[in-house]
Amino acid sequence: MSGDCGYKCLKFMVVFFNLLFWLAGCALFGLGIWLLSNKGEVAGDYTKLTGSTNYKAAPILCIVIGAVTIVVAFLACCGAIKESQCMLGSYFAFIVLIFVLEITAIVLTYVYREQIEKNLRGDIKDTLNRYKDIDHESVTRAIDEIQAGFKCCGNYKYSDWFNTTWGRKNKESVPKSCCKNPSDDACHKHVSHDLTKIYTKGCYDFVRKYLLNNLHVISGFGIWIAVIQIMGMIFGLCLCCQIRHSNDTYV
Repeated sequence: MSGDCGYKCLKFMVVFFNLLFWLAGCALFGLGIWLLSNKGEVAGDYTKLTGSTNYKAAPILCIVIGAVTIVVAFLACCGAIKESQCMLGSYFAFIVLIFVLEITAIVLTYVYREQIEKNLRGDIKDTLNRYKDIDHESVTRAIDEIQAGFKCCGNYKYSDWFNTTWGRKNKESVPKSCCKNPSDDACHKHVSHDLTKIYTKGCYDFVRKYLLNNLHVISGFGIWIAVIQIMGMIFGLCLCCQIRHSNDTYV
């Protein structure tokens, strides 16, 4: 009787942890779809802020990882309910592979963190040259939102704008989003004569700080997922062994 109770408990734990894993996959999949849709236009603008393909691929990566997570979690639940060693074995192999890829991604991010920061600096600098470009309206909107939101101007400082495509057409000027008082129509013109009307600090440090602060949230979410994965692997392996033991006993 106690053995049967433990067996049912194992099945429940496998289904429970993989249900959480499945929900996490759905959330990740939904986030990717939202970023690619019109409803995620504002959030998507920030991925267009940089010229790097890596940032633009983030929504697609979310969709792919989310879809794989949903399928793997579903496989585990079906394997537990149907008591299928094949499904549970496949689930265990997939989870181990996903876990190894996650660890690899974390290690590579740490190893190449300086290169990532360098790319971010270069991407923001290159993006300023697309400001007010007819083909890059979303980039213009993203730059304006960031400068107004973080109260900054340019990449490292306000004068970065003077060397951009837009700046060469608008001498001694910065975008109006750099103004402390946007209602002043002349606040962004001939700024060198009166710097008190604009934000003079660049946006790079603010964006970097913002990303690092949000990294803690992402790290917490990642740890939660890792715990679910580990618990799912343990209970899944135990259930698979229990099913094999039961089959051998009946034989």
